[in-house]
Amino acid sequence: MPDDFSLPPPELLRVELVDLGPVIDPPFSDAKSFRRHLPHVQTTPVEFEPMESNLADDGRRRAVEVALASEAVDRELTGKRCDVLGVGSAATGRDSEHPLVTMYNYTDGQVVEALVDLDAARVLEVSTADRQPPLAAAERSQALELLRGADGLVDPDIDLGTGMGLIVEEVDFRSPRYGHRLVDLRFGPRDRRLPIAFAVVDLTDQAVVTAGRIPQEMSS
Repeated sequence: MPDDFSLPPPELLRVELVDLGPVIDPPFSDAKSFRRHLPHVQTTPVEFEPMESNLADDGRRRAVEVALASEAVDRELTGKRCDVLGVGSAATGRDSEHPLVTMYNYTDGQVVEALVDLDAARVLEVSTADRQPPLAAAERSQALELLRGADGLVDPDIDLGTGMGLIVEEVDFRSPRYGHRLVDLRFGPRDRRLPIAFAVVDLTDQAVVTAGRIPQEMSS
């Protein structure tokens, strides 16, 4: 060990835990708060501007209109039950990007994506894929609407508005729901960390598969 080696001063070795949140309102009733173990820290609010997409709402609306008017998209979706899941963007070059309209064909279980040139008001490319995109906001709303009054979810302490879900897949190829778009949702009162109820909704058939309370030993 070199002769000039020395430990830093003690004050540099002391590390304080800083309470940076998160702020949970209302606080969870089924989880302990560790804030009392953390030192109080004086914080200063800062101003910021929310980051916005390069594509404004009007651009998204026009991209959907151009995509749905396209003959190439029409060939993929004619006679099918489909919905627009969202509009994003895709890079088409080093310094260029175009709106990407994502649609879902519930009849065949396929994603249909249309790359749109807004300036030329035309579709540049249409692609299809056998995959499950993330749950869209409109699909979540549709699933919650199907669950209104569903058996197993009528308890007053179950707040359907808290329902958050993920797309799941039926792995049994013999099941009539194999290949369907299924969403698994969990619910609870807003002041609980863990959900107290669940539901699985078949968005392909627009039907409730199952719903009920989560056993207490699993939700605590």
